[in-house]
Amino acid sequence: AMPAAGRVSHVTTCAITNARRVDRCETRRSTRCAANAADVSLTLATTTSYALAGGLGCFISHGLSVPLDVIKTRLQVQSFEDESVIAVGREIVRRDGVGALLDGWESTFAGYFIQGACKYGFFEVFKALSGVNSGGSADDHRLLTLLLCAASAEVIGSAFLTPLEQIRIKTVSDASYASDGFFEAAKKFAREEGMDGIIQSLPVTYSKMVPYTAVQLASFEVLKVALADVGDASVIKTSSAVLAGIAASLSSQPGDTLLSVRNSGSLNAAVTAPDSLGADAAVMAPESVFDTIIRLGPAGLMTGWRARLVHVTTIV
Repeated sequence: AMPAAGRVSHVTTCAITNARRVDRCETRRSTRCAANAADVSLTLATTTSYALAGGLGCFISHGLSVPLDVIKTRLQVQSFEDESVIAVGREIVRRDGVGALLDGWESTFAGYFIQGACKYGFFEVFKALSGVNSGGSADDHRLLTLLLCAASAEVIGSAFLTPLEQIRIKTVSDASYASDGFFEAAKKFAREEGMDGIIQSLPVTYSKMVPYTAVQLASFEVLKVALADVGDASVIKTSSAVLAGIAASLSSQPGDTLLSVRNSGSLNAAVTAPDSLGADAAVMAPESVFDTIIRLGPAGLMTGWRARLVHVTTIV
């Protein structure tokens, strides 16, 4: 049996150790709360600054990476003998000229400025409303709360992005849009698709953008805190952003492929329907989203993931 003095010493040591652990946890939580004090008391000015910063960041990053986006989209809707990023880029230039690598840049610039402003602006608003950084009960379920805040912000952002992303994809992949400028393409899209086309495409856009934003923003926030003691703050933020971008890209790749394929202009499929005499005949009808998913399969839905991974880590 342990001597009385030994037991007292052991209990005292355990108490001190536990107290230190609690103190470290409280210190980390206090530091996080202090660092995010602006989240709890957002003003119109700070909300606007977050939105403008997010819009400009997405505008610049997505704009600079348009060629990679073109390569990724063409990979998803066309066939190439060599599917490496560089080989596809060379083939696009050979087929359509170097200007083809900039197809859809106007839609990209406009769409992602608006989407970025909504995404980052509303994310900060929803974080403040949820109290996720205030040390309250929401902080006990931090990851889930951050995921919900990010997903809600993206639902708003993608509602504005959807028609512009549809126009971009058609400009890149649909031959009937190839020679159109942005305004001509937008007018043609309005005539052909209209509001019904936008509404029908919203779920597909959400299948790409909501997982992407939820994983990206939530994982960045969590990684930033988890790595807080590792080293320099700028290195931690950059590393967290890159890792979050990789996770977001992979988690949203099926939705990205589905969005490209659904807007490529080649979705009619042969179905059996009765003709005027009552006999069965093959007719062309639009393919449903479910049928597209089944046709592509798991491997098909991940088409272009390498090009997109390069694209996403570039825009980080």
